[in-house]
Amino acid sequence: MKQMSPIVHRASAPDDTAGGGADTPIAEAAASFDLNKELLASQGFFTPQGPSSRLALELRAIKRRLLRRLDYKKRGQRRRPASGASRKRPRNLIMVTSTRPAEGKTFTSINLALSLAIEDNIGTVLVDADAPRPKVMKHFGLDAGGMGFTDLLARPSDVHVREALRREHTHKLALIGEGTERARSTELYSRDEAGVFLKDLSARFPDRLIILDAPPVLATPEAALLAPHVDEIIFVVEANETPEPAVATAIDELLDANDRISLVLNRALVAENVIHYGSYDEYYDKADRD
Repeated sequence: MKQMSPIVHRASAPDDTAGGGADTPIAEAAASFDLNKELLASQGFFTPQGPSSRLALELRAIKRRLLRRLDYKKRGQRRRPASGASRKRPRNLIMVTSTRPAEGKTFTSINLALSLAIEDNIGTVLVDADAPRPKVMKHFGLDAGGMGFTDLLARPSDVHVREALRREHTHKLALIGEGTERARSTELYSRDEAGVFLKDLSARFPDRLIILDAPPVLATPEAALLAPHVDEIIFVVEANETPEPAVATAIDELLDANDRISLVLNRALVAENVIHYGSYDEYYDKADRD
């Protein structure tokens, strides 16, 4: 197995840049929405009313390590892209995936996006890249119809990013749904143009984090196809449920394309005052000693 240094963890006032900022296409989004806090809270998601909850504390630990791995603080939230030959794409593409369905990857994606946008005032774009089983829009109580991620990949010269964006009115959060070309997702994700588009999306939002909620690795090939194009991968594992050989197989498949992988252990029954960090390699080392 290749070397990596992942995480293992259980899982401000508005301004004129709310919803993304006037300097990005987010301000020109074709649609906008209001955050349905009651609906989100009823599903167990992070909300502004629960900043001291256990979920909020656990999300802070995940965010702290993630932002450090992305070197986000050093960049600064107001950083502008350089011009000419010195221009370099920011490291802001994050993919969230898992071994198999129902391990909590979408739950993690949404909570991470909400927490970053609401608690840290960090502009965040959440993309539903799980075309086979899209759920992001439903969790927000929004209609999933209209242009989305698969349309942007299928017709990049005809569909503008602003046509697929939905901007939240108060917070620096925007959503991109799955789109209308769901049946072609494997084909679309495998094209070279997919990598070009993601780099372009990253450059369009240099001071924002872009979170892709991708399908499970062993369920469909889409996550492995997206992996080479992202800067960080968050891999969600359901505690005491996901078979260890399956986890190892899925991670090995991702490592072939990208070794920037962090692990999040979901639904773990651990004492509230315990937060544990480690690595997948440490797990194997311990297993060998035992």
